[in-house]
Amino acid sequence: MGFGESAAHIILFIAVVIVASSLSVMMATTVQRIAIGMEQQGNHVQKLLTTDFEIINDPENIPTKTVGTNTAYIFYIKNTGTNSFPLTNSTITVMIDGTLISPVNVTTSPTQLQPGETGEVDVIATIPSGDHTLKIVLYNGIYSTLKFSV
Repeated sequence: MGFGESAAHIILFIAVVIVASSLSVMMATTVQRIAIGMEQQGNHVQKLLTTDFEIINDPENIPTKTVGTNTAYIFYIKNTGTNSFPLTNSTITVMIDGTLISPVNVTTSPTQLQPGETGEVDVIATIPSGDHTLKIVLYNGIYSTLKFSV
């Protein structure tokens, strides 16, 4: 009788140790995944916080140039952040008075804007006389607006 009870206790003890070991491995893996996710999210937030730009045009005097038979309005943006960002018609979104300007009507220079540098965004659009709002949005959602008159 004594041996049967001891064997049952040993079997039960081994089963409890196996279950506890399995749970601790699962918890360690979960904690590691959470830590990796938090690090990635932190890096993303840091990049967002250090990316910034301003539209630096004189709102009363927007320069223009002729592109073929169209008029292009020239807007200057300055990278005021500490990270460079791509400046192409596929990495920015341009809106005037809430209307999306097609990327084919937007040209940029240079293609990568370093901290402290000023870039040019040329927008081919028909803009009537009066007050307007320009909004430029980067690929990561950072944006700047300018109220201007034509």
